[in-house]
Amino acid sequence: MFKVMIVDDETIILSGIKSLVNWEEHDCELAATARNGQDALDQMRKIPIDIVLADINMPVMDGITLMKKASEEFPNTVFIMLTNLEEFELARQALKYHAVDYLVKSQLEAPMLEKALEHAKTERGSRSYRTVTSAADYMEKEEKKKVISRALQEAVFLKNGIQNKEYIKLLKDSGILMSYCYFYIPFDFLAISGEPVEKGEKAKLMDWIREMLTKTAENIFGEDYILLDMGVSSACVLFAYRLYTGGITEQEKVREKKFDMFSRKLISSVKTVTQVECHVFHTAVHDGYDELKVCAGEYRKLLEQYYLGLAESGEDTADREVEYEPLGLKGVGSELYHEIMQKNLKGIKNVMDNVETQIMNTVHQKSQAIWLLNELNREAAAALSKFGIMETSTYERVSSIAVIESINTRKQVLGWISMLRNTLIDVVGNGDMPGNPLAEKARRYVLNNIESNISLQDTAEHVGVSAGYLSTIFKREYNQSFVDFVNATKIEHACRLLKEKDLMVMEIAYRLGYENAYYFSKVFRKYMGMSPTDYQRRVEDEKNTGELKK
Repeated sequence: MFKVMIVDDETIILSGIKSLVNWEEHDCELAATARNGQDALDQMRKIPIDIVLADINMPVMDGITLMKKASEEFPNTVFIMLTNLEEFELARQALKYHAVDYLVKSQLEAPMLEKALEHAKTERGSRSYRTVTSAADYMEKEEKKKVISRALQEAVFLKNGIQNKEYIKLLKDSGILMSYCYFYIPFDFLAISGEPVEKGEKAKLMDWIREMLTKTAENIFGEDYILLDMGVSSACVLFAYRLYTGGITEQEKVREKKFDMFSRKLISSVKTVTQVECHVFHTAVHDGYDELKVCAGEYRKLLEQYYLGLAESGEDTADREVEYEPLGLKGVGSELYHEIMQKNLKGIKNVMDNVETQIMNTVHQKSQAIWLLNELNREAAAALSKFGIMETSTYERVSSIAVIESINTRKQVLGWISMLRNTLIDVVGNGDMPGNPLAEKARRYVLNNIESNISLQDTAEHVGVSAGYLSTIFKREYNQSFVDFVNATKIEHACRLLKEKDLMVMEIAYRLGYENAYYFSKVFRKYMGMSPTDYQRRVEDEKNTGELKK
């Protein structure tokens, strides 16, 4: 199956092309979309793309420049260029740079796109690949690196050490267990604005951060490092080796200088590019497989000490011992459930205040706090669902904003508790269970801004809830999705404009917030069963006959 990417700075165009054909029927998978050439190039470096449909005229990096750069890095990728009529000469230029076809956006229909795809697939199949030998060598090297990474992760997570015998043998034979250490690098996303970062934005920031981390590590350690795959998280773990051990020697001084330079460069670059604050911690330097368990234990200590606020960047905390206490909050989830079911605002506040006090005043392990937050979230969602409020709404308003499993510090735990308390008081106290007027507020917002580009996110911000939560309650209240309501309302207004105003179809499209007349016509036909032009002719005929047909 051919992997396809669509690149256009107009959201409407992206949506229109995505829905124009059945991609699977044409042996294609729509693997990615991008809003400009730079974004597209960055994504192509992460996922293999066979065919690119790219607008010629875009901000940041235009389609022609994208094609030039991509041809150097990905010579087998095939381009189909999207253009407006006035950009015809640019389209001809695109063909000179080996675009297989060009399509005029305002005239784009399914058969035209299907024909271009077939042409692109044929061209893609004819282009040469890397030699089998080099490809095989590359895959073997990458696969070996992945297995080593998994082995080092297992060393961190298993207190009793690695159990997999194949992992043990691979690590012993790899030569990486010579003067090594773990780096723990957590990130504080609250530093950007003081507010939690949405999941999608956070993922994008983490992609940038990993890229900066990789470049910094290459600059300082050369090839002697492995960035472990920790999944979706707010921290990175790096394993560096060949760092030299021994007493106070010149080699050790060089090593400490490297550590300091790595820390300063990474902290500075992450802050400059993303506004995210980061810290860099490392274990002591060890040597040989027998010390790997000790090194992993030091890493786990770093996590706990950073969580409690006992560690500073660059500080050696391996020898510091901490005595942990139990939180003493067994059954608090059930208490919260009971108070929500009773709609007792005071009781809800008292439960959450007690939790906050214990978190602040107890020297507890991070795992205790994570368990507690999951318990509170689960019980709150269960209680709200009894009132017809979907469980997902709770996650949308709380958990999706501050993902529990990615919390790194006690400060973040306290922030999450505060958010849950405020959310529950808002939902219970404002009559949101059930029959909340939020959906009606959203409906009025659409009606009052019908000639604007209305999005679910903008409307949710106006109402004061998350987009997911608004979508849920709107569908429940009106038995219609938010997007369908917006489109239907816009088309009703378009009909009035076509009857009352002497306006062209294109003028009406832009007036209603549609960035492209082609997409506006498609939406109009879906709801009215005819094109805007045909409807306009019908209105004129009715005026001429003096009859108004509905």
